[in-house]
Amino acid sequence: MPKSPKPFIVAKRTDAKTFRLTINFTSGLPERVCTEWRRRSFLEFPEELSPYRSPRIKSAAEAGAVALIAYLKKKQSEGSTRRIRAEDITVGEFAKNMFTKDAAHLARWAAKGRSIKPQTIAQHRRHLTGYLLPKFGHLRFAEITPTPVEDFLLDQKLSNSCWNTILYTLQLVMREAKREGIIEFIPEFESFKRNGRRQDTLSGKELSALFPYNEQELIRIWTRPEGKRKERDGNLALMFGTLFCVTVSAGLRSGEIRALHREQVSMTNSGLVIDRAIDDQGQIGLLKKATEEDPLSRAVIIPEITLRILARWLERAPECPGYPGLVFSYHGKPIANYYILDRFRYGFQNAGINCENRRLTVHCLRYTYNTRMRTLLSEQVLREFVGHRSVAMTDHYDNPILAERLVAYQNVRPSVEQFWGE
Repeated sequence: MPKSPKPFIVAKRTDAKTFRLTINFTSGLPERVCTEWRRRSFLEFPEELSPYRSPRIKSAAEAGAVALIAYLKKKQSEGSTRRIRAEDITVGEFAKNMFTKDAAHLARWAAKGRSIKPQTIAQHRRHLTGYLLPKFGHLRFAEITPTPVEDFLLDQKLSNSCWNTILYTLQLVMREAKREGIIEFIPEFESFKRNGRRQDTLSGKELSALFPYNEQELIRIWTRPEGKRKERDGNLALMFGTLFCVTVSAGLRSGEIRALHREQVSMTNSGLVIDRAIDDQGQIGLLKKATEEDPLSRAVIIPEITLRILARWLERAPECPGYPGLVFSYHGKPIANYYILDRFRYGFQNAGINCENRRLTVHCLRYTYNTRMRTLLSEQVLREFVGHRSVAMTDHYDNPILAERLVAYQNVRPSVEQFWGE
């Protein structure tokens, strides 16, 4: 029979001054206690175990680990367990190690299929250490109520969306506290209204001005304006013109177009396979909201003229040794999001498009695609092309230019004419 794992792990620290200790769940101690004693220095032993703080050899360290486990179990039996003193534990004591690399709750969530992207974990950690613990860490869970939390968030100069994500982090902490028996119920926090304004869309006339097929004209539109640092050739402008043309022709997100690889392009099938994206840290990985179990990959057909513009760029796209096969790169790496936003504004300026009182960022190209194709494709196909899981999300991206929508509806005119029929 296989041996049971040891209830602890001791390892020499890199500074070689002492050992570090991890207590495993097989020790019989509560999960919270095991989490607290994960890769902790022996120098942190309680005063009662001070003789064990500086072991010089591994056997002495193991003896100290056994002594600590016995000490913690004794404390537990004396009435200091999490359930007996549940009313006394503070938010800071409970949550101080949450959303860290080796946090036990993350491993449990992953085992249950609730995998979270590293950037999302990092965001929760920032919310915890930057806002929640400094303000509420000294309080007991029973003292956390919606009113002071909402008042605190309202004092922070953040967007409504950020307020909601901080609230969500707090709710995750409280769910774990409920699971541990520290609280019986979670207060009901009301979300803040999203105040983000929808992106505006581009008209057919504006698209024609921004994306002419003629190479020199496309370069002219997407060249950095005079007064800025001069570009040595037109390749950079041609790359950006192609990048934005493909983006609007396929309804892509910024992270998806910047991660586009040659193997995702199928000229014979007139389309793209969208299965990767660049995250906020500049790493190429899964699509937005995707997991290993549900990658959310999709395929999309693009117009022939876009294929020809893309093929023209692929013939001269420079090699990117650090990212072989990457279609769009700058200085040997994927293009930063802020950089394409600057170039996007240059294109509008060169094309003479008035952006005043309009919200036009790179994401407006996805809105434009969704809006224009909604009259041409079935709801199901459109959602598959853009990667929406619900009709509600497709509705959100529908921001029509109504005069053009009237033209698109002319094919149903025979049905409308029957209104006055017998």
